[in-house]
Amino acid sequence: MLLVRAMIATCLLVLGASCAGEINDDNKAGDNLVELSETDDEGAALDGNGETRARVCADGATTKGIDVSKWQETINWTSVKNAGVAYAFIRLSDGANTKDARFAANWAGAKSVGIIRGAYQFFRPTQNVNTQADMMIAAIGTYQPGDLPPVIDVEADGGLAPSTVAARVRQWVDRVQAALGVKPIVYTGKYFWRDEVGSPASFAPNALWIAQYTTLCPDIPAPWSRWTFWQYTDKPVAAAPLAFSWTRNPNGTYTFNVPASPGVANVELRVEDFLIGTASPSTLTYTFNVAVANRVIEARGLSSSGAVVALGNGIIDSISASAVFVRQTNEHEYEIGLERAPSTWTTVEVSVDGGLLTDLDTNTQRSTRRAVRYQFTGLGNRNLTIIARNAAGTIVDTRTRTLLVR
Repeated sequence: MLLVRAMIATCLLVLGASCAGEINDDNKAGDNLVELSETDDEGAALDGNGETRARVCADGATTKGIDVSKWQETINWTSVKNAGVAYAFIRLSDGANTKDARFAANWAGAKSVGIIRGAYQFFRPTQNVNTQADMMIAAIGTYQPGDLPPVIDVEADGGLAPSTVAARVRQWVDRVQAALGVKPIVYTGKYFWRDEVGSPASFAPNALWIAQYTTLCPDIPAPWSRWTFWQYTDKPVAAAPLAFSWTRNPNGTYTFNVPASPGVANVELRVEDFLIGTASPSTLTYTFNVAVANRVIEARGLSSSGAVVALGNGIIDSISASAVFVRQTNEHEYEIGLERAPSTWTTVEVSVDGGLLTDLDTNTQRSTRRAVRYQFTGLGNRNLTIIARNAAGTIVDTRTRTLLVR
Protein backbone atom coordinates (compact mmCIF):
# COMPACT_ATOMS: atom_id res chain seq x y z
CA MET A 1 0.00 0.00 0.00
CA LEU A 2 2.82 2.40 0.84
CA LEU A 3 4.70 2.55 -2.45
CA VAL A 4 3.57 0.05 -5.03
CA ARG A 5 5.39 1.71 -7.91
CA ALA A 6 7.78 4.58 -7.37
CA MET A 7 10.19 6.74 -9.32
CA ILE A 8 13.47 7.95 -7.88
CA ALA A 9 15.30 11.10 -8.84
CA THR A 10 18.78 11.21 -7.40
CA CYS A 11 19.17 14.45 -5.48
CA LEU A 12 21.99 16.62 -6.82
CA LEU A 13 24.19 13.75 -7.93
CA VAL A 14 26.44 13.51 -10.96
CA LEU A 15 26.71 10.18 -12.78
CA GLY A 16 30.19 8.75 -12.47
CA ALA A 17 31.44 5.75 -14.38
CA SER A 18 34.15 3.84 -12.54
CA CYS A 19 35.63 0.37 -12.89
CA ALA A 20 33.96 -2.48 -11.12
CA GLY A 21 36.91 -2.78 -8.77
CA GLU A 22 37.61 -1.16 -5.40
CA ILE A 23 39.37 2.02 -6.54
CA ASN A 24 36.93 4.45 -4.92
CA ASP A 25 35.66 3.43 -1.48
CA ASP A 26 33.17 6.28 -1.01
CA ASN A 27 30.58 5.58 -3.71
CA LYS A 28 26.92 6.47 -3.78
CA ALA A 29 24.09 4.72 -5.62
CA GLY A 30 24.79 4.58 -9.35
CA ASP A 31 28.51 5.43 -9.35
CA ASN A 32 29.51 2.07 -10.81
CA LEU A 33 26.56 1.69 -13.14
CA VAL A 34 26.49 3.05 -16.67
CA GLU A 35 22.83 2.26 -17.28
CA LEU A 36 22.10 4.95 -19.83
CA SER A 37 19.62 4.04 -22.53
CA GLU A 38 21.28 3.17 -25.84
CA THR A 39 19.41 3.99 -29.03
CA ASP A 40 19.91 3.63 -32.72
CA ASP A 41 19.61 6.77 -34.87
CA GLU A 42 16.28 8.06 -33.56
CA GLY A 43 15.01 4.52 -33.32
CA ALA A 44 14.14 1.93 -30.72
CA ALA A 45 16.21 1.37 -27.60
CA LEU A 46 18.75 -1.40 -27.96
CA ASP A 47 20.47 -3.76 -25.57
CA GLY A 48 24.16 -4.55 -25.68
CA ASN A 49 23.64 -7.07 -28.49
CA GLY A 50 21.74 -4.65 -30.71
CA GLU A 51 18.38 -6.25 -29.88
CA THR A 52 15.31 -4.22 -28.97
CA ARG A 53 14.79 -4.01 -25.24
CA ALA A 54 11.64 -5.16 -23.47
CA ARG A 55 10.60 -2.18 -21.37
CA VAL A 56 8.40 -2.27 -18.28
CA CYS A 57 6.24 0.79 -17.60
CA ALA A 58 4.37 1.64 -14.42
CA ASP A 59 0.81 0.35 -14.41
CA GLY A 60 -0.53 3.22 -12.30
CA ALA A 61 0.38 6.49 -10.64
CA THR A 62 3.93 6.86 -9.35
CA THR A 63 5.44 8.63 -6.34
CA LYS A 64 8.52 10.84 -6.40
CA GLY A 65 11.49 10.11 -4.14
CA ILE A 66 15.24 10.74 -3.91
CA ASP A 67 18.41 9.11 -2.69
CA VAL A 68 21.01 11.10 -0.77
CA SER A 69 24.45 10.79 0.79
CA LYS A 70 27.08 13.04 2.33
CA TRP A 71 27.82 14.37 -1.15
CA GLN A 72 24.72 16.57 -0.89
CA GLU A 73 26.25 18.09 2.26
CA THR A 74 23.65 19.78 4.51
CA ILE A 75 20.15 19.17 3.15
CA ASN A 76 17.22 21.50 3.76
CA TRP A 77 14.65 18.77 4.28
CA THR A 78 11.77 21.24 4.47
CA SER A 79 12.61 22.43 0.94
CA VAL A 80 12.85 18.82 -0.22
CA LYS A 81 9.41 18.12 1.23
CA ASN A 82 8.00 21.26 -0.42
CA ALA A 83 9.39 20.06 -3.78
CA GLY A 84 6.96 17.14 -3.64
CA VAL A 85 9.37 14.43 -2.49
CA ALA A 86 7.52 11.70 -0.60
CA TYR A 87 10.38 9.43 0.41
CA ALA A 88 14.17 9.26 0.56
CA PHE A 89 16.77 6.51 0.55
CA ILE A 90 19.72 7.56 2.70
CA ARG A 91 23.21 6.12 2.33
CA LEU A 92 24.52 4.36 5.42
CA SER A 93 28.00 3.46 4.15
CA ASP A 94 30.25 2.36 1.36
CA GLY A 95 31.07 -1.17 2.46
CA ALA A 96 32.41 -1.88 5.92
CA ASN A 97 35.09 0.80 6.00
CA THR A 98 33.46 4.11 5.02
CA LYS A 99 30.43 5.16 7.01
CA ASP A 100 28.50 8.10 5.61
CA ALA A 101 29.15 11.07 7.89
CA ARG A 102 25.73 12.56 7.12
CA PHE A 103 23.66 9.43 7.71
CA ALA A 104 22.45 10.24 11.23
CA ALA A 105 21.54 13.83 10.32
CA ASN A 106 19.76 12.80 7.12
CA TRP A 107 17.98 9.91 8.83
CA ALA A 108 16.58 12.25 11.48
CA GLY A 109 16.00 15.15 9.08
CA ALA A 110 13.82 13.18 6.68
CA LYS A 111 11.74 11.85 9.55
CA SER A 112 11.30 15.32 11.06
CA VAL A 113 9.43 16.68 8.01
CA GLY A 114 7.38 13.56 7.34
CA ILE A 115 9.39 12.15 4.46
CA ILE A 116 9.30 8.35 4.41
CA ARG A 117 12.84 7.08 4.82
CA GLY A 118 14.92 4.04 4.00
CA ALA A 119 18.62 3.20 4.36
CA TYR A 120 20.90 1.84 1.65
CA GLN A 121 24.41 0.42 1.77
CA PHE A 122 26.87 0.34 -1.13
CA PHE A 123 27.83 -3.34 -0.95
CA ARG A 124 31.46 -4.44 -1.27
CA PRO A 125 31.57 -8.23 -1.85
CA THR A 126 35.33 -8.37 -1.15
CA GLN A 127 34.85 -6.96 2.36
CA ASN A 128 33.45 -8.81 5.38
CA VAL A 129 29.81 -9.48 4.52
CA ASN A 130 28.60 -9.96 8.09
CA THR A 131 30.25 -6.72 9.18
CA GLN A 132 28.43 -4.84 6.44
CA ALA A 133 25.11 -6.49 7.25
CA ASP A 134 25.54 -5.80 10.96
CA MET A 135 26.14 -2.11 10.23
CA MET A 136 22.72 -1.97 8.55
CA ILE A 137 21.07 -3.92 11.37
CA ALA A 138 22.55 -1.60 14.00
CA ALA A 139 21.56 1.54 12.07
CA ILE A 140 17.94 0.47 11.71
CA GLY A 141 17.63 -1.03 15.18
CA THR A 142 14.03 -2.17 15.41
CA TYR A 143 12.36 -1.88 12.03
CA GLN A 144 9.60 0.73 12.25
CA PRO A 145 6.40 0.24 10.23
CA GLY A 146 6.21 3.15 7.81
CA ASP A 147 9.92 3.13 7.03
CA LEU A 148 11.14 1.60 3.79
CA PRO A 149 12.96 -1.76 3.87
CA PRO A 150 16.78 -1.62 3.90
CA VAL A 151 18.55 -1.65 0.54
CA ILE A 152 21.63 -3.52 -0.66
CA ASP A 153 23.24 -1.52 -3.47
CA VAL A 154 24.74 -4.12 -5.83
CA GLU A 155 27.03 -2.49 -8.38
CA ALA A 156 30.58 -3.58 -7.46
CA ASP A 157 32.06 -7.05 -8.01
CA GLY A 158 35.62 -6.52 -6.76
CA GLY A 159 36.89 -8.82 -9.49
CA LEU A 160 35.01 -11.82 -8.10
CA ALA A 161 33.14 -14.41 -10.15
CA PRO A 162 29.37 -13.85 -10.56
CA SER A 163 28.55 -16.93 -8.49
CA THR A 164 30.67 -15.60 -5.62
CA VAL A 165 29.11 -12.14 -5.79
CA ALA A 166 25.63 -13.70 -5.82
CA ALA A 167 26.42 -15.88 -2.80
CA ARG A 168 27.67 -12.90 -0.79
CA VAL A 169 24.67 -10.77 -1.72
CA ARG A 170 22.50 -13.67 -0.53
CA GLN A 171 24.46 -13.84 2.73
CA TRP A 172 23.85 -10.11 3.38
CA VAL A 173 20.17 -10.29 2.46
CA ASP A 174 19.48 -13.34 4.64
CA ARG A 175 21.31 -11.91 7.66
CA VAL A 176 19.54 -8.53 7.48
CA GLN A 177 16.14 -10.10 6.88
CA ALA A 178 16.55 -12.49 9.82
CA ALA A 179 17.45 -9.61 12.17
CA LEU A 180 14.91 -7.01 11.02
CA GLY A 181 12.04 -9.20 9.87
CA VAL A 182 11.63 -7.49 6.50
CA LYS A 183 12.84 -8.43 2.99
CA PRO A 184 15.60 -6.07 1.81
CA ILE A 185 15.32 -4.24 -1.51
CA VAL A 186 17.90 -4.95 -4.22
CA TYR A 187 19.32 -1.93 -6.08
CA THR A 188 21.17 -2.71 -9.30
CA GLY A 189 21.40 -2.13 -13.04
CA LYS A 190 20.25 -4.56 -15.72
CA TYR A 191 23.62 -5.32 -17.23
CA PHE A 192 25.57 -5.44 -13.98
CA TRP A 193 23.07 -7.86 -12.46
CA ARG A 194 23.09 -10.02 -15.59
CA ASP A 195 26.83 -10.04 -16.29
CA GLU A 196 28.45 -9.65 -12.85
CA VAL A 197 25.93 -11.37 -10.57
CA GLY A 198 24.49 -13.96 -12.98
CA SER A 199 20.77 -13.11 -12.62
CA PRO A 200 20.14 -15.58 -9.75
CA ALA A 201 16.48 -16.54 -9.57
CA SER A 202 16.39 -16.67 -5.76
CA PHE A 203 16.08 -12.87 -5.51
CA ALA A 204 12.72 -12.70 -7.31
CA PRO A 205 10.80 -12.20 -4.01
CA ASN A 206 12.89 -9.11 -3.18
CA ALA A 207 11.65 -5.75 -4.46
CA LEU A 208 13.74 -4.35 -7.31
CA TRP A 209 15.11 -0.80 -7.38
CA ILE A 210 16.33 -0.47 -10.97
CA ALA A 211 18.90 2.13 -12.03
CA GLN A 212 18.46 3.30 -15.61
CA TYR A 213 18.67 6.92 -16.74
CA THR A 214 16.16 7.25 -19.55
CA THR A 215 13.05 9.18 -20.55
CA LEU A 216 11.53 5.89 -21.68
CA CYS A 217 10.41 3.07 -19.39
CA PRO A 218 13.21 0.92 -17.94
CA ASP A 219 14.05 -2.58 -19.03
CA ILE A 220 14.83 -4.90 -16.15
CA PRO A 221 16.94 -8.01 -15.54
CA ALA A 222 15.81 -11.53 -14.72
CA PRO A 223 14.41 -12.79 -12.43
CA TRP A 224 12.16 -9.74 -12.02
CA SER A 225 9.13 -9.04 -14.21
CA ARG A 226 8.39 -5.63 -12.66
CA TRP A 227 10.17 -2.89 -10.77
CA THR A 228 9.14 -1.29 -7.49
CA PHE A 229 11.54 1.68 -7.58
CA TRP A 230 13.17 3.27 -10.61
CA GLN A 231 16.14 5.63 -10.44
CA TYR A 232 15.44 7.39 -13.71
CA THR A 233 17.82 10.33 -13.54
CA ASP A 234 20.87 11.74 -11.78
CA LYS A 235 19.47 15.26 -12.15
CA PRO A 236 18.55 17.52 -9.22
CA VAL A 237 15.10 16.87 -7.81
CA ALA A 238 14.66 20.61 -7.45
CA ALA A 239 15.28 21.31 -11.15
CA ALA A 240 12.95 24.04 -12.37
CA PRO A 241 10.34 23.33 -15.05
CA LEU A 242 11.54 24.28 -18.53
CA ALA A 243 8.91 25.41 -21.01
CA PHE A 244 9.53 24.78 -24.71
CA SER A 245 7.65 24.54 -28.00
CA TRP A 246 8.22 23.84 -31.68
CA THR A 247 6.90 24.47 -35.17
CA ARG A 248 7.28 22.44 -38.35
CA ASN A 249 8.51 24.57 -41.25
CA PRO A 250 7.33 24.23 -44.88
CA ASN A 251 10.62 22.55 -45.83
CA GLY A 252 10.11 19.83 -43.20
CA THR A 253 12.58 21.16 -40.63
CA TYR A 254 11.53 21.81 -37.06
CA THR A 255 12.28 24.99 -35.14
CA PHE A 256 12.39 24.47 -31.37
CA ASN A 257 11.86 27.48 -29.15
CA VAL A 258 13.16 27.56 -25.57
CA PRO A 259 12.64 30.86 -23.74
CA ALA A 260 15.41 32.13 -21.46
CA SER A 261 15.16 30.69 -17.97
CA PRO A 262 17.03 31.74 -14.79
CA GLY A 263 20.37 29.97 -14.49
CA VAL A 264 20.11 28.25 -17.89
CA ALA A 265 23.10 28.87 -20.17
CA ASN A 266 22.51 26.08 -22.70
CA VAL A 267 19.74 23.68 -23.62
CA GLU A 268 19.93 20.06 -24.77
CA LEU A 269 17.05 18.61 -26.75
CA ARG A 270 16.60 14.84 -26.79
CA VAL A 271 14.07 12.67 -28.63
CA GLU A 272 13.77 9.15 -27.21
CA ASP A 273 17.12 9.76 -25.47
CA PHE A 274 18.78 10.70 -28.78
CA LEU A 275 20.51 14.09 -28.57
CA ILE A 276 19.24 16.16 -31.48
CA GLY A 277 21.01 19.40 -30.61
CA THR A 278 22.41 21.85 -28.08
CA ALA A 279 21.91 25.59 -28.17
CA SER A 280 21.70 28.66 -26.00
CA PRO A 281 18.10 29.46 -24.95
CA SER A 282 16.25 30.78 -28.00
CA THR A 283 15.88 28.55 -31.06
CA LEU A 284 17.26 25.37 -32.56
CA THR A 285 16.49 23.88 -35.99
CA TYR A 286 16.52 20.16 -36.67
CA THR A 287 15.53 17.80 -39.49
CA PHE A 288 14.26 14.36 -38.49
CA ASN A 289 15.54 11.43 -40.53
CA VAL A 290 12.44 9.32 -40.01
CA ALA A 291 8.72 10.06 -39.82
CA VAL A 292 7.42 8.59 -36.55
CA ALA A 293 4.48 9.50 -34.32
CA ASN A 294 4.35 9.40 -30.52
CA ARG A 295 7.95 10.20 -29.59
CA VAL A 296 9.17 11.24 -26.15
CA ILE A 297 10.96 14.60 -26.17
CA GLU A 298 12.93 16.25 -23.36
CA ALA A 299 14.54 19.66 -22.95
CA ARG A 300 17.37 19.93 -20.42
CA GLY A 301 18.47 23.34 -19.20
CA LEU A 302 22.17 23.40 -18.31
CA SER A 303 24.01 25.90 -16.15
CA SER A 304 27.31 27.42 -17.26
CA SER A 305 29.07 24.57 -15.42
CA GLY A 306 27.02 21.92 -17.22
CA ALA A 307 24.72 20.99 -14.33
CA VAL A 308 21.06 20.32 -15.14
CA VAL A 309 19.02 23.08 -13.51
CA ALA A 310 15.77 22.87 -15.50
CA LEU A 311 13.80 20.10 -17.24
CA GLY A 312 10.85 19.93 -19.59
CA ASN A 313 9.27 16.98 -21.39
CA GLY A 314 6.51 16.13 -23.82
CA ILE A 315 5.53 14.16 -26.91
CA ILE A 316 6.21 15.02 -30.55
CA ASP A 317 4.94 13.47 -33.81
CA SER A 318 7.70 13.95 -36.40
CA ILE A 319 5.32 13.54 -39.32
CA SER A 320 4.08 15.87 -42.05
CA ALA A 321 0.37 15.15 -41.54
CA SER A 322 -1.83 16.31 -38.67
CA ALA A 323 0.02 15.56 -35.46
CA VAL A 324 -0.38 15.39 -31.70
CA PHE A 325 1.80 17.65 -29.59
CA VAL A 326 2.35 17.60 -25.84
CA ARG A 327 4.78 20.11 -24.36
CA GLN A 328 5.52 21.26 -20.85
CA THR A 329 4.59 24.84 -20.04
CA ASN A 330 5.14 24.99 -16.27
CA GLU A 331 5.51 22.75 -13.23
CA HIS A 332 3.34 19.66 -13.88
CA GLU A 333 1.61 21.78 -16.55
CA TYR A 334 1.32 20.72 -20.20
CA GLU A 335 -0.30 21.91 -23.40
CA ILE A 336 -1.90 19.04 -25.34
CA GLY A 337 -3.37 19.39 -28.78
CA LEU A 338 -3.22 18.95 -32.54
CA GLU A 339 -1.04 20.78 -35.05
CA ARG A 340 -1.39 20.87 -38.84
CA ALA A 341 -4.98 19.66 -38.43
CA PRO A 342 -7.53 20.24 -41.23
CA SER A 343 -9.47 23.48 -40.90
CA THR A 344 -12.68 21.45 -40.57
CA TRP A 345 -11.44 20.11 -37.22
CA THR A 346 -12.72 23.05 -35.22
CA THR A 347 -12.41 21.91 -31.59
CA VAL A 348 -10.28 19.60 -29.49
CA GLU A 349 -11.02 17.82 -26.22
CA VAL A 350 -8.52 15.95 -24.07
CA SER A 351 -9.46 13.25 -21.61
CA VAL A 352 -7.10 11.74 -19.05
CA ASP A 353 -7.90 8.39 -17.55
CA GLY A 354 -11.52 8.85 -18.68
CA GLY A 355 -12.11 12.43 -17.46
CA LEU A 356 -12.19 15.56 -19.66
CA LEU A 357 -9.67 18.31 -18.89
CA THR A 358 -10.57 22.00 -18.65
CA ASP A 359 -8.35 24.30 -20.71
CA LEU A 360 -6.67 26.90 -18.50
CA ASP A 361 -6.72 29.43 -21.37
CA THR A 362 -10.40 29.26 -22.31
CA ASN A 363 -11.94 27.63 -19.20
CA THR A 364 -13.71 25.15 -21.48
CA GLN A 365 -13.39 21.43 -22.07
CA ARG A 366 -14.01 21.77 -25.83
CA SER A 367 -11.25 24.10 -26.98
CA THR A 368 -11.62 26.13 -30.16
CA ARG A 369 -7.88 26.74 -30.25
CA ARG A 370 -7.41 23.00 -30.78
CA ALA A 371 -5.29 22.60 -27.63
CA VAL A 372 -5.83 22.22 -23.90
CA ARG A 373 -3.43 23.52 -21.27
CA TYR A 374 -3.74 21.74 -17.94
CA GLN A 375 -1.83 21.43 -14.64
CA PHE A 376 -1.78 17.89 -13.29
CA THR A 377 -1.92 17.08 -9.59
CA GLY A 378 -0.69 13.50 -9.87
CA LEU A 379 2.70 12.37 -11.20
CA GLY A 380 3.50 9.36 -13.34
CA ASN A 381 2.17 7.97 -16.61
CA ARG A 382 -1.18 9.44 -17.66
CA ASN A 383 -3.28 8.05 -20.50
CA LEU A 384 -4.35 10.82 -22.87
CA THR A 385 -7.14 10.72 -25.47
CA ILE A 386 -7.19 13.64 -27.93
CA ILE A 387 -10.55 14.09 -29.65
CA ALA A 388 -11.19 16.37 -32.63
CA ARG A 389 -14.69 17.52 -33.65
CA ASN A 390 -16.08 19.40 -36.62
CA ALA A 391 -18.38 22.41 -36.50
CA ALA A 392 -21.40 20.14 -36.12
CA GLY A 393 -19.87 18.55 -33.02
CA THR A 394 -19.20 15.23 -34.69
CA ILE A 395 -16.03 13.38 -33.70
CA VAL A 396 -13.70 13.30 -36.72
CA ASP A 397 -10.46 12.05 -35.14
CA THR A 398 -9.33 10.31 -31.93
CA ARG A 399 -5.76 9.61 -30.89
CA THR A 400 -4.17 8.24 -27.73
CA ARG A 401 -0.85 8.95 -26.06
CA THR A 402 0.80 8.20 -22.72
CA LEU A 403 2.47 11.15 -20.98
CA LEU A 404 4.95 10.89 -18.13
CA VAL A 405 3.99 13.75 -15.79
CA ARG A 406 6.93 14.54 -13.51
